[in-house]
Amino acid sequence: MKKYIVDFRKVNSIAEAHKELKASLNFPDYYGENLDALNDCLSEIDKEHLVYVLSYKNTFGGFDNIMQVFDDNEINYERIIELKDDKQ
Repeated sequence: MKKYIVDFRKVNSIAEAHKELKASLNFPDYYGENLDALNDCLSEIDKEHLVYVLSYKNTFGGFDNIMQVFDDNEINYERIIELKDDKQ
């Protein structure tokens, strides 16, 4: 089983989120950085693989839409929620 880590903790926008997804999940160069392209690329990931999604409780706008695409594709993922340190 291959494991991926998608780290959204430093992501502040949907555009940054797609860049993180592309890099972390090894999406092809032609990845369109939108929800339709995410759906297409996630449909090609082996369902036995595990994706760890690191995020804060209150994250960037559009996060729920991305996670819905993960759910729609039955991606095996675990969301790890961290508390944001206001001192950083």
